[in-house]
Amino acid sequence: MTRQVFQNIKTREVAAASLLGALSVSWEIIPGPPFDIPFPISPPRISFDLTGIPMMISLLAYGTIPGAYTSLIGCSIIFLRGNVPGGIFKLVAELATLLGFVLLKKSIVAKSVLAITSRVVIMTVANYLLLPFFYGIPESTVVVYLVPIAIFNVIQALINIIPAYLIYLRISKPKKTGEPLLS
Repeated sequence: MTRQVFQNIKTREVAAASLLGALSVSWEIIPGPPFDIPFPISPPRISFDLTGIPMMISLLAYGTIPGAYTSLIGCSIIFLRGNVPGGIFKLVAELATLLGFVLLKKSIVAKSVLAITSRVVIMTVANYLLLPFFYGIPESTVVVYLVPIAIFNVIQALINIIPAYLIYLRISKPKKTGEPLLS
């Protein structure tokens, strides 16, 4: 079955997902605003970034598998830099957002609400379980961090979804000949 899923992906989709993944990687590498803004009310190491925008564009334009592929590429630089815990948290957060988005066949608002909810719920569980494991943070401290981290995840999901959707709408509008840009 897995082979059949990957056989349905077109070369153009793989190429676009790869390019969007490379864009995400480049935005991860560039330090400071607007590419990296520390979140002020949570533990250190958490910052807003724009890397999820290309991931969402890939999902919207090409589908679930290319969106996940773009996320893997975009998060790979974190692993390559030696920050395995950070890479795991980032990858889980981005895939949770994509998962919530693809589960509904409804309006963009309903999809966005589910994507945000999915990210917050999955990341709350992941943070509760993995922060003590990776960083040795006591459980009582982790519980205190969960609400600020949830707020961060809501905002970060909105940063990913809104610009990506606006860009997707712009690039998917039909040309004068009547063909969409992303057919």
